[in-house]
Amino acid sequence: VERDTLSVMGQQGAMSLELAVVPTFGTQWLVPRLKHFQALHPQITLNLTNRTRPFLFADTDFDAAIYFGDSDWSGTEAHFLMHEDLQPVCSPALLPHTSPLDAETLASMPLLQQSTRPYAWRQWFDSLDMKVARDMTGPRLELFSMLAQAAEHGMGVALIPPFLIQRELSERRLVVAHSNVYRSETRGYYLMIPQRKLEASGLVVFRDWLKEEARAWREGQRRSG
Repeated sequence: VERDTLSVMGQQGAMSLELAVVPTFGTQWLVPRLKHFQALHPQITLNLTNRTRPFLFADTDFDAAIYFGDSDWSGTEAHFLMHEDLQPVCSPALLPHTSPLDAETLASMPLLQQSTRPYAWRQWFDSLDMKVARDMTGPRLELFSMLAQAAEHGMGVALIPPFLIQRELSERRLVVAHSNVYRSETRGYYLMIPQRKLEASGLVVFRDWLKEEARAWREGQRRSG
């Protein structure tokens, strides 16, 4: 009720959209692009709230959600945004002679775990045809931003999408620990819209803008890669 009241007070007749967003993606990728959306569509105000897992839209005031997972979210229409490429990163203090680690050495180091991707390290090692008994052992943190901080402070090696830690990598607060990248072919970042909201005019505008931003980003990644 408080959020609804604040929304009405803040908009003065303008259109507002309530979005649930996975936190680090929202902070590092979405928010830096919102000034562009605001300039194109000043009549639409976006209100963002952190959510890391699916929920029942009927129990909330959210108009849509941006989340990571598969496209099977009951009662919604899924719009693919991008894949997630996970790469090991760590503090440069953990790398001997500033050289990337071999996979065997990496497997012996503390592995920082992401609680919403509990099998990430196992999948990463599997992609190298390696079986590591302790691949699910290590400190478990919920957000990529937490993993980045833990890795930066030397707690271990973390699997993080490079696009979420561009500043840390460019400033060498984090470095790539191994060149192998793991990508799930069945999961990704999606915009999920509940069926009852599919024709909402403001949401259609945001959907089309977001899909174009994501398409342009994917194309830029393809060219640079």
